[in-house]
Formats: sequence, C-alpha cells, structure tokens
Amino acid sequence: MIILKILVALIFLIIGGGLSFLGGLALWVKNYKRGIPLLTLGILALVEAYEAIAYSSPTLFWILFILFLLLGIRLYLYIEEPDLSITDWFKSPEKLLKEGKKDKAAIKLKRAKRWFEAGKLYEELGWLSSSIVCYEEAERWEEVARLYELLAEKEEHKDYYLRKAKEIYEEKLKNPHKVAEVLEKLAEIEEWFWDDVAKAWEKCRNFDKAREAWEKALNVARRRAVEEDGVFWGDVAEICERLGKTEEAIEAYKKFVEFCMEMEEKEGKGWIRHVAEGYFALYRLTKNEEYKAKAEEAMVKLKEFLDEFVLDENLKNEIIEEVRRWEKELVEVKL
Repeated sequence: MIILKILVALIFLIIGGGLSFLGGLALWVKNYKRGIPLLTLGILALVEAYEAIAYSSPTLFWILFILFLLLGIRLYLYIEEPDLSITDWFKSPEKLLKEGKKDKAAIKLKRAKRWFEAGKLYEELGWLSSSIVCYEEAERWEEVARLYELLAEKEEHKDYYLRKAKEIYEEKLKNPHKVAEVLEKLAEIEEWFWDDVAKAWEKCRNFDKAREAWEKALNVARRRAVEEDGVFWGDVAEICERLGKTEEAIEAYKKFVEFCMEMEEKEGKGWIRHVAEGYFALYRLTKNEEYKAKAEEAMVKLKEFLDEFVLDENLKNEIIEEVRRWEKELVEVKL
C-alpha cells in the first residue's frame, strides 16, 4: 500500500511539476488563456500528490482526483479547439448551424474532414484564409484560385496572392487564359511581368493582347535600360524584334554589345558570350559581314574562356551551339 501511495504521488508530482512549468512559461509570454488553466491544473496535481502520501481524507483524495480528470479533459479540449465549449463538442454541425453558430459549425465540419462544406462556411464568415485551407484539402482548385484573387483585391501583399492564384491556374487547372489574366494583374503591380503576360497571351493565341503586353514590356525595358542598367538593352532589342521594329532592334543590339564589351573589360566573367550573341543578332538583321566577323572574333575569345573555366566538353559545345543560334533566330537573352 505504501509503495502504491509513493508511486501515485510520484506520478502526480511529475505531472504537477510539468504543468506548473508550462503554465508559468505561458504566463511569462502573456498567454493567459493557456497559462492560467495549466498552472491551476499543475497546482491541483501537486496537492493530489501530497494527498496521495498523507491520505488524510480518502474522500478528499477522490474528489481531487475526479476534479483533476475533469479539468484535464476540459483543458485538452480547449487546447484542441479553443472556440468550442464543452456542449459544442457534443453537437452536430447541423445543430450548431440551426443555433446560428456558423464559426463553430465550420470547426466541427473541418474536424469531420467535410472540407468543402467547411470551406463554404468559412467563406460566408469572411475567413478566406481558413476557407482556402479547406478547399485545398477538398482539392477544389477553382475555389482556391478564386479566393486567392479575392484576397489580392482585399489584402496587402497583393503580389503574393496573385502568384498563388497563377500557380493554381497553371499547375492544377491547366487554364492558360486565366494564367494570362492573373499575370496582367500582377504586371500592374510589378511591371517586369509584362513580358510574361505577352508570352501567356501568345499561348492562348490572342495575339492582339500579346502585342499590347509586348508594347508595355518594351516601355519598361527602355526605361530600365536608361535609368538602371545597360543590360536591359538586350530586352529592348528582343522585344523590338518580336514587334517587327527592326531598326530600333538594331540600335538596341548595338547598345547591348557596347555595354557587354565594357563589362568584359571590367569584370570578364564570360561577358564575351553576350558580345558574340549581340554581333550575331546584328548580322542576322543587317546581313553586314563586318558584324559576323566581329562575332567570330568574340567566339575565339569565348572558346578560350570556356577552355579555362569549363571542364565539361559537352557543356562547352552546348554553350557554343546556343550562341551560334543567334545568327539564325531570335533567342532570349540569358544572363
């Protein structure tokens, strides 16, 4: 009997000490909703440990034991779902809805993994982030994307929500039209997305909208080339080619080559590759043999650079082939 008392007391002592520590820690970080119940339960467990040894009143011991169990169960339920009362735990979602407790009904539906119904209720409550989680679990991707777009209209960090919506339309729904529409909204916030908008509309074969987007992308590239960095002359040239503005493309390629040559002198680091690409592009557009000769000169330097810094022969050949493509076709500038 004495051994049993000691064992019970030891168990309650460990539980009480642990709960008191956690309760004190919660109070220290000002989490009173969890700290006070944990501390109360911990103190009750310590008193029960004392009673287990003293056993001055069996009735008091069992009253404290039952009280500890009831409070422990309540605390567990509170930690699981703070917004549900004890009576709510025993009610069905339908009953809670009849009582007008939509938020609690949504919690019960979520716990029952009735994701779509929970998502609808959360949306009615205006809790869009919670609704998105439920719709994702239900794999209702149309609803997920729609709510991300809605959040982009209502919340800060619009670009984040639009990127998420684009990701859903692109990867889950395979809807290129919606991808293009979302990218347009994103480009209104972050202007460098206009070239992505243009490419997206081209995939949809809506060439009028694609051209409009390319024009906006061109305005952005022109401004950035002048105000920020000469590397953007490559973007200007590429977009002008796409729009059939050959003369402007030629002038932009000249500025791009000039910038790359300056960077080659300052930094090296393979800028000679872009010099060769620019000269090949100029030859393709003008058929001026002088540009081809300069491109070949740059290729000699590029091969020397590759021999020094690239060990993989296959990679060397891939780079050289990629550069020579500029002689025959438009290639996106890759830096």
